[in-house]
Amino acid sequence: MLHLVDFALLKPYLTVEEIVEGARKAERLGVAAYCVNPVYAAVVRPLLGRVKLCVVVDFPFGALPTAARASLASKLAEVAEELDVVAPIGLVKSRRWADVRRDLISVVGASGGRVVKIIVEEPYLTDEERYRLYDIVAESGAHFIKSSTGFAEEAYASRLGNPVHSTPERAAAIAKYIRERGYKLGVKMAGGIRTKEQARAIIEAVGFGEDPARVRLGTSTPEALA
Repeated sequence: MLHLVDFALLKPYLTVEEIVEGARKAERLGVAAYCVNPVYAAVVRPLLGRVKLCVVVDFPFGALPTAARASLASKLAEVAEELDVVAPIGLVKSRRWADVRRDLISVVGASGGRVVKIIVEEPYLTDEERYRLYDIVAESGAHFIKSSTGFAEEAYASRLGNPVHSTPERAAAIAKYIRERGYKLGVKMAGGIRTKEQARAIIEAVGFGEDPARVRLGTSTPEALA
């Protein structure tokens, strides 16, 4: 199962030493990718061999202007194999769909052909918003829909009736939409995946097999899924 895991250390208070130790753990476990904040990309790059380097873009709010997001994606694509890009959540909630489309097409286009996972922040979305956003993610040329940053505000999510953490039900709903629309997108579920049982239930709910090009699990505790 670890070949499907994106090991993420993204808390703002983590030290350089902790990030370096995380890279060593990622290599030891043989996860799919090790995800870090942009400031650590150059530090981590030489420490990874069999594990891909994943760097987050405009994390966790998706609130930078498009030009800044695209520029950052372009720079990070020089060192990272994968980019996890937060969708422009404020524009999504404003239903500014043309602006969302322009943004994601621009950012994905600047990513140099790297694997791009768009973080849609499921806990903040209504059904109408999420399905419109999925369509735009597919149109942008991204490779994955990623469910959440893992930093979503529980009070706001609760008002919308959404779970903050990953669930098999949400995983199945995302995968079902992808199948029905014929999109060539993978599913990455992130947030609150802490046990092998949770991970297995999510993988089965997605139903895309165990191909890391189609399914990923984001977690800060990969050893719990070993």
